[in-house]
Amino acid sequence: MDIGWISALVSVTSASVAVGALVASVLDGRAGRRDTEFLGHRDLWWQRWSWVADRATSDDEDRRAAAAVMSAALVTRSWTTDDDTWTSTALADFEAARAEARRQQEGVLADDLDAD
Repeated sequence: MDIGWISALVSVTSASVAVGALVASVLDGRAGRRDTEFLGHRDLWWQRWSWVADRATSDDEDRRAAAAVMSAALVTRSWTTDDDTWTSTALADFEAARAEARRQQEGVLADDLDAD
């Protein structure tokens, strides 16, 4: 083989490797950006729902009302995830159980007062 052909073959091979590395780098960069966006969304999700959960489990009725409003707002956004819906449902179930326990306790207290 002539030295010119060997040089041309090495050049073509090197160029192919460079193009392959460029494609791999672009694909890896896009995947990294998607991961970063997901982590950013997850962090904001945690902040929002932590705020709601903190207020939803409060003994202060005004704080619970604020949590209900924010929870309803969070699940009506276009970017709502299944996690948002699940969290909202879990908090609503918690509030319903709390209200039922309060009603039962008040009923027991009323029955005790009537018995005296």
